[in-house]
Amino acid sequence: MSSQFKPGKNTVEFKSGGDKVAAHLFLPDDYEAGKKYPATVVTPPVTGVKEQTGGLYAETLSKKGFAALVFDPRGWGESEGKPGYLIPEWLLRDVRSAVDFIRTLDVTDTNNVFNTGICMGSGWAMYETAFDTRVNAVAMISPYLIELDTPLTLLGAEGYRNLVVKGLTDAAQASFDTGEEVYIKPVPETEEEIKAAPEPIYVGMRDYYLPGKPGDVPTWKNQVAANSQYSLYGFSIFNYTKLFDPIPIYLAYGDEAVSNPGAIRFANEVKPEKVTVIEGADHFDLYWRPEHVEKISNEVAEFFKGHMQGS
Repeated sequence: MSSQFKPGKNTVEFKSGGDKVAAHLFLPDDYEAGKKYPATVVTPPVTGVKEQTGGLYAETLSKKGFAALVFDPRGWGESEGKPGYLIPEWLLRDVRSAVDFIRTLDVTDTNNVFNTGICMGSGWAMYETAFDTRVNAVAMISPYLIELDTPLTLLGAEGYRNLVVKGLTDAAQASFDTGEEVYIKPVPETEEEIKAAPEPIYVGMRDYYLPGKPGDVPTWKNQVAANSQYSLYGFSIFNYTKLFDPIPIYLAYGDEAVSNPGAIRFANEVKPEKVTVIEGADHFDLYWRPEHVEKISNEVAEFFKGHMQGS
């Protein structure tokens, strides 16, 4: 199979839950057929697709000697599945399937497979690693780790129920009544939508995802199926922290990121082996700014190489 690959980006696909998952496999610039490379799966942010920050990190890590696989989760980008669905169990299955897939490739040194996650993808990557002894270590980049403390602090329990829960409930009922999927915008576009955003991070997404911004790519859509939101808000990586002690973890976040409460809590509770705080950077700066991507990728590559096993 290695003969079909070339240095740089290769278009590939694999199956997850019976659906086709579209992916890009990035190989080192000096890639040689028949040679095996340490590998990492890069899990993109929630709603993210492979042409955005996940692809940027995968490409950058490939230039540092890794075979790096980034994918469109089912229902997003060019992958099959229910459009716009964000079901934690499905997303976690996609990460596991990506690990399964990359280990089948002739280019992969199967003794040295790693997970990398960005934003909410950090939580998916961390969970998958906790339940997968084939993965040596994990990198969490600009993590947004769901915890209800943030919206509850901002809105209170009553406000959260009246604003967030009611909106999802109304959309779900409309979907049931009409038999048609009801979608909501994860990234607010109008002033009214900005005011209704349940957390600041959703407003911050405007600077990365909307037209003319760094994450503006044809395969990304500003829509999430409302029926999928219940289970998403119910998932928390903090339920599994006791499983993380044996796992080498790299963590990077910006000191001005609105996602800091979750990242700092994770750092304090889990005590990752390596923590990098980027001064003057917000959550989305780490998605694309060259100086941050290069610094973090260098550190991740060195961190992973420090946890390689004999082939």
